[in-house]
Amino acid sequence: MKIDSSKPLNPALNRNNDRVPNSGAGSTEHSASVDNVTINPLAAKLSQIEQSAKPSFDAERVESLKKAISEGRFTVRTEAIAGKIIQSAQELLGK
Repeated sequence: MKIDSSKPLNPALNRNNDRVPNSGAGSTEHSASVDNVTINPLAAKLSQIEQSAKPSFDAERVESLKKAISEGRFTVRTEAIAGKIIQSAQELLGK
């Protein structure tokens, strides 16, 4: 297979529509380009909800569980864990 090197690999990198070409060493001309960004209102609302949400974990709860485990008071409820795993699998399978 022969590679055609007459065309650029990524034409987007070669676009200079908004730029003034470099006129040589010592040139002080600079082009000013302005980029505008608009945030979708739904994305802005989602960001606001995420920032106001509770932390992803409860540090106090974690400490109480650590203490219970270290003191030997923590018991694993295997039936509850198994039930949650089955429920999650059923949700993933759409049943």
